[in-house]
Amino acid sequence: MTRLAGQVALVTHAGSGIGAAIARRLAAEGACVVVSHKDDHDGASRLVADIIWRGGCAMAVQGDVAHWPDVRRLFADTVATFGGLDILVNDTRQSDETHLFGAMLMSQEAVRLFGPDGGAIINLTTLARCDLAPEAPPDMAVDTLTVGLARAFGGRNIRVHAIAPGALGPQEPAEIDVLDGAARSRQFVALPRRATPDAVARLAADLASETRHAPLMAAG
Repeated sequence: MTRLAGQVALVTHAGSGIGAAIARRLAAEGACVVVSHKDDHDGASRLVADIIWRGGCAMAVQGDVAHWPDVRRLFADTVATFGGLDILVNDTRQSDETHLFGAMLMSQEAVRLFGPDGGAIINLTTLARCDLAPEAPPDMAVDTLTVGLARAFGGRNIRVHAIAPGALGPQEPAEIDVLDGAARSRQFVALPRRATPDAVARLAADLASETRHAPLMAAG
């Protein structure tokens, strides 16, 4: 498939696991992928080499997404190498304030760089719902961030989604919730624990692509 041909994607914490699966899938769909990592140089390098060996386009960039100078450098390197940005994937599944702050910084800079055609932000989180109390823990706050970005930037054709791998029981089907009926970007997808990294990656590609309004494939 080449439905993401000509687009540029940046995936955080992409040296291994679900982040690596998403980076690999986006590259297979035609995107040039920036594999962002904090301290997994070997994993990121292997992933980039594999993507290139398969005919894809990728580079690895080290940086702490919760450190503003690193964030600026991540995006500067992305623009210098690939010319822009169309897709941001924030892996925020580790529940602490650092990952929330990182998602905020990354989203802020991505919105600034998205062109007139808009872009897509996909937040990987841990929860299956987004109605929050003021004292909500960091992982819930990521879901609030998703809703806020969707409402604020939907008019610029910036689509913001959340995927919660493993939020449901192993026998429950995937659940798609409407975050905000007034926002163009409103999908929150909770997946069962049986969902594989490749299934999550396939869903992320669906949300990022131009076919985003088509029915989503079941993740299993």
